[in-house]
Amino acid sequence: MTGHHLVLCDGPTGDARALQGAYARYLAGCCRQFLALGPELPPVLRAAHDRVVALVRRALATDERRLLNCFASPTVGTPLRCLALRDELPAFRARIDEAVAALMPHLLLEMGLRRLIGDGETFVWEHGAPRLASLAIGGEIVPHEGATGLTFSTTRVVAVAGGEEIAGVPLDCDGMRSACDQPSGFRFERRYRRLGKVTHFATADHNPIAAFETHPNKSGNPVDLGDRPEEEWIGILDQAFDLIEAFLPRTFAEMRMLLHEVIPVGYDDARHLSASYREAIGTIYLTLHPNVMTMTEAVVHEFQHNKFNVASDSVEFLSNAFHPLYKSPIRPDPRPLWGILLAVHAFLPVAELYRRMRDAEHPCAAHPGFERRLSELDLKNHEGMEMLRAHARFTAAGHALFADLEALEGRHLAERSARGLTNVPTEVHVA
Repeated sequence: MTGHHLVLCDGPTGDARALQGAYARYLAGCCRQFLALGPELPPVLRAAHDRVVALVRRALATDERRLLNCFASPTVGTPLRCLALRDELPAFRARIDEAVAALMPHLLLEMGLRRLIGDGETFVWEHGAPRLASLAIGGEIVPHEGATGLTFSTTRVVAVAGGEEIAGVPLDCDGMRSACDQPSGFRFERRYRRLGKVTHFATADHNPIAAFETHPNKSGNPVDLGDRPEEEWIGILDQAFDLIEAFLPRTFAEMRMLLHEVIPVGYDDARHLSASYREAIGTIYLTLHPNVMTMTEAVVHEFQHNKFNVASDSVEFLSNAFHPLYKSPIRPDPRPLWGILLAVHAFLPVAELYRRMRDAEHPCAAHPGFERRLSELDLKNHEGMEMLRAHARFTAAGHALFADLEALEGRHLAERSARGLTNVPTEVHVA
């Protein structure tokens, strides 16, 4: 990876293949991590893991791309990546262990849905019968409470108790829903709804560290509709994605590849607090706000964080990423340069979106606060960039990434100068 084209692929030299390549490497890394997972599992699960590994290796030889896409599922990739935090976050150890224990049956479900379990082959999971969720089916299938295990094949999931089959559902959406409508021992609970052409609105979360929070104004990210109906959430988010598709179409295409779910975490009409996790690639957490521009900003911002987290999984961009801490132009708490780099990587594309909407005379641009917000974004971006220019020690890939950031910033500052606006922030934290 060179570091180029990971800021905004909508410019004249942008190349969406940079993210595609980074994401492919990320998923391959997840697969390798799973194959080597055995020693980190409780002894009781290691034999089952060996059998799943054999199944995964056969699927890799058959259709590598479809197999790697199983690790893009939030029910698989996120618990897998959180396992590395088990000792670092002891308060979350039990949640991580529970999520990791459910990881393998969820992987088997994803493989079954993609027909990656051989014809006539079955896999018996004898370590409980968890709820099984998948974006592909729009929710969770919940086995009968008496089930003690599950059997997976390329066509069905079967609940088992005392060595006997007690219920089964086919692995096609129509057949599954029909079976769950019957008193068959399974039931279906809708947990995912489509958001336009790009992603899903999720009311289930499989991130075991979602309650972990570093922002001083938040206390974690539990699923919370904020006493608002799902239709209200989906309505304003659809508008936000429509704006992104219209004005940042290549970024929208990247979202279709990488962004899997939006999780609601409350309502606030005074401020907006969004989040994402390096371990939960493809997931963003949003509070609901009545202003569509606020929601659009948050979507772009958190998606940019996902992009950067994918890219940085295999490449270092800063040699002094986490120490020391500096005053941030974005947040009230001191931040490492990594956080400041994340901020400008997120907010420079947001400022570009505002410009394109203004130049197209979009109705939102007529709002009296639109230009004020754009100016605020520009000056905060400039503060962050000045901080990085003064203190960052970039790697080769980091220099390439920062060159793309500077090119975008330079266009924005030049446009401001041409309009007679100052480019001097109220405070430039370069000390």
